[in-house]
Amino acid sequence: MRLTDPQQLRELLGIPFSDQQLAAIAAPLEPAVIIAGAGSGKTTVMAARVVWLVGSGQVRADQVLGLTFTRKAAGELSARVRRALTEAGVADPDGAEELILTYDAFAGRLVAEHGLLLGIEGGLRLITGAARYRLAARAVADAQGPLRHLSRLRPVTVTERLVELAAEMRSHLVGPAALASHAEVFAAALDAAPRRSGTLEYKAVQDARAAEAERLELAQLVLAYEQLKAEAGYVEFADQMGLAARLATEVPSVPAALRREFAVVLLDEYQDTSAAQASLLRGLFSGQEPEAGRGHPVTAVGDPCQAIYGWRGAAASNILDFGRHFPRADATPAASYALTVNRRSGQRVLDAANELAAGVRSDPALAVHGLELDLVAPPQTPPGRVEAAAFITWPEEVAAIADRIADLHAFGAVPSWSQIAVLCRRNTQVAAVYAALIERDVPAEIVGLGGLLDLPPVADVVATLALLADPTANPAALRLLTSARWAIGIPDLGLLGRRARELAAAKTDAEPSEEAGLAAWLPAGDPTVPSLLEALADPGRLPYSAEARSRFAAFTAEISGLRRHVGDGLIELVTRVLSALGLAVETEILAPGGSAPLGALVQAVAGYVDIDADASLAGLLAWFEAERTYGVGLEQGVSSAADSVKVLTVHKAKGLEWEVVFLPGLATGVFPTDRVTGNWLRNAAALPYPLRGDAASLPQLVRVDHQVMAAFADDLTTQQRLSEDRLAYVAVTRAKQLLVASTHTWQATLARARQPSKYFEVLAEHSDAVHLPPEIPQTNPLVTAVARAAWPEVGGTEAFQRRRLAATRVEEARAAQAEAGEYPLASELDLDGAALVDRWRSSRERLVAAELADRARPAVFPDYLSVTGVGQLQRDPVAFAAGLRRPMPRLVSEAQRWGVGFHRWLENRFGAQSMLLDAEPEAELAGAEFERLRAGFEASPYANAVPVAVEAPFTLVLAGRLVRGRIDAVFRTDDGGIQVVDWKTGNLASADPLQLACYRLAWAELTGLAVEDVDAVFYDLHNATVLRPEHLGGRAELERGLLAKLS
Repeated sequence: MRLTDPQQLRELLGIPFSDQQLAAIAAPLEPAVIIAGAGSGKTTVMAARVVWLVGSGQVRADQVLGLTFTRKAAGELSARVRRALTEAGVADPDGAEELILTYDAFAGRLVAEHGLLLGIEGGLRLITGAARYRLAARAVADAQGPLRHLSRLRPVTVTERLVELAAEMRSHLVGPAALASHAEVFAAALDAAPRRSGTLEYKAVQDARAAEAERLELAQLVLAYEQLKAEAGYVEFADQMGLAARLATEVPSVPAALRREFAVVLLDEYQDTSAAQASLLRGLFSGQEPEAGRGHPVTAVGDPCQAIYGWRGAAASNILDFGRHFPRADATPAASYALTVNRRSGQRVLDAANELAAGVRSDPALAVHGLELDLVAPPQTPPGRVEAAAFITWPEEVAAIADRIADLHAFGAVPSWSQIAVLCRRNTQVAAVYAALIERDVPAEIVGLGGLLDLPPVADVVATLALLADPTANPAALRLLTSARWAIGIPDLGLLGRRARELAAAKTDAEPSEEAGLAAWLPAGDPTVPSLLEALADPGRLPYSAEARSRFAAFTAEISGLRRHVGDGLIELVTRVLSALGLAVETEILAPGGSAPLGALVQAVAGYVDIDADASLAGLLAWFEAERTYGVGLEQGVSSAADSVKVLTVHKAKGLEWEVVFLPGLATGVFPTDRVTGNWLRNAAALPYPLRGDAASLPQLVRVDHQVMAAFADDLTTQQRLSEDRLAYVAVTRAKQLLVASTHTWQATLARARQPSKYFEVLAEHSDAVHLPPEIPQTNPLVTAVARAAWPEVGGTEAFQRRRLAATRVEEARAAQAEAGEYPLASELDLDGAALVDRWRSSRERLVAAELADRARPAVFPDYLSVTGVGQLQRDPVAFAAGLRRPMPRLVSEAQRWGVGFHRWLENRFGAQSMLLDAEPEAELAGAEFERLRAGFEASPYANAVPVAVEAPFTLVLAGRLVRGRIDAVFRTDDGGIQVVDWKTGNLASADPLQLACYRLAWAELTGLAVEDVDAVFYDLHNATVLRPEHLGGRAELERGLLAKLS
């Protein structure tokens, strides 16, 4: 079918496209940018554009390249395109299909295919997420020479900053030499900066000098980190992106080949691309002259109002500058289109979103497009509701949210829990919301690791790990000491703090006392830093309560025992901590939503890939901290299909939607926050703005003096507010029909009252109902309440009380049984017994570590695959890879033995037939089973036929891999056609259509026939039945499936 009018798409695809959408879909074959507002159907438009271009004959399907960010998005876009092509009746009859990949996968493919042109060898292994922190922690631990400026920081913090700076350098294609050169020039400018009273530097200048010194030391660690990766043969996605960008800009044959291969390019979520990704794409698909790529048909789709990932390398200016970076063939800027019809939310919700986005949309760079960008709902869409409520305290706000969610479900307003979400600005808010929901028996799920880390039991485990890694981690020690388990009171804590200061102030030239037992713990510790842990081990003669002294000793013994195992594998260490804290059983306990928070923590540690032999607790803690702050180790939020309320941060909510959305904490300093983390004058892990790929769109330091530095900081605050506006817009547009905004005045830690934020005020203006407290107290009521409360809370949580009651009953039962003579009362393990248990645990840990290392080791594919292997790879790629890593001998079953023997008999029979002889079975095959198989064959249409080939060997090249196999038999049909037959002598579950498709393709290519001219069937010898699969794929389908599994 040939498409001639874009209006045909409405009928063919059954979608009432708006005029805006049709204009973008049927745009000319030239560069274009589509500003697609939230919920405006950008994926549908991209799929329909492919249908229009293919159906109108402008391109073939296999000339289309689509790029997006996540594997999930790539899969969804690919499925949409294929379905749309089929529904429109314009799918390629030969099975040719578009190529849709993630940006990272595309860069990896480019390096794999063309890397040798830059001298890049293949075989590099990819590391992601937590593995980066593991390797970075090793670089910090192995650092040579003094790090004078970084030595004030904990190793965990240095690791975090190392990973952050390395990521920024790769995202902006900045090498160590460029960083050092900038530092030299900047240092000279600092020396020349005006001084106070002629000699003293202003504090802003001092801070900038200190940050630059730290940055240079971090750059040394970045070099060491990169060297470790190179030695081990590891690369990150960002490394591949940088190499791909070099291929695009340094090797002209590469972009020329890509432009010939792909006549149309679609770039999804372009507002989230980094400077390196933009450089790659410009190098491949644009240029100074038409012959060099200028005017190549590239369509970028995105929304500047949803550019919320700037903190992890995204350059929001990329989409604003697209028209200039990808001009048309005549050098004029690329065309611009807008999608503003939101098919998700009611208009009342959209009006609020439009007001929140007004500041972002006023950007002059966006205004040049001349587009109207306010979102509108289609006619007859229900208007939706916005509600706003202010509370005196944060606990009251959380309780009200949980009560409202329970009521919405109880009264049937929202029949499914999974249609409700609570979107938090900070990970630290997640735990309180989750706890309130669980308390009301509302099934809830925390999406992402960051939110889990603040749940009380998880936080206790992490605090213990932090104390094991750093004995001066006093906040971690304080958390544990004041927990319900240890319940150290305020007077004893005060004395303990006094003792810690005494020990820190004492002379350090003598060895610590034997009682302290900390010499082995603090070989590199700073003796001037007060340590609660040191005070616990050596409490002195201060007037502690007797109970406190007893608990101090028990606490120290527990930490000492755990400390001995810090060098063990991390999974073993975490398991020991769980056991010591009495939490091991809770790793399997499910919350009402079906989630086990401690189990999720253990899974996260297991996923912390072990890429070298050095177990690094510091690296794990650095990863945890990064997850808590940013959630950087995870992709866009992936929530389960469980019927539960989803609790997550706004950053993880992008791309998701719910009927009802709650936005808590809309208070000044919370949402929005004015906290700027990327000021390179103060943050050593931030790349200096002049070196960034998007420098032209960022505030710049025009002169080095304290007044200009202050103005620069103000500019960054303004920029930060725009980032928060984008985040608020994303949050509001997740709601379909009900948005509930809330705020509070007081939290337990506040000395000054919070005010409702601008976002709360905007949403209140658009709301149907506003709840405000009658009067707001001028002093913090939570502080007064805490002062009157018993602290620490000795009772603990309900779960803790249940464990304590269970432990008491067990002890009572043991004592009663011992007294009755039923069982002797078990005594504590003696030293020999404890050592034996330790050996058992160590053996278990070595076995677990070996298994995990085995699973982490990449499978080395053989020079060729068997057809059976291709089938197994498709069915279970994990098991297939495991078999390659650790080949195991396999016993031949009785059925397999019969199958091999009968195939041999058939081969002999056809050979004997050609010589007019009778074939007899081998001696071991004689019997009833053979007779059943022979009877099935004799009843077949092949019994008297003369085969064209029997047991024909072949070698096929699929997706760059050699595939070998053997075709059972080939016959000529009555109508002169060719039929491939695969004999089945046993379980029909082995009748794999994929294998049969390989046989069919192999025979077609061996004989020069078209694959559709070759028939292929299974023949079930047990039941004398011909089995014909409904579908057998051709080469393109087989290669696509193989590539998907190999990846």
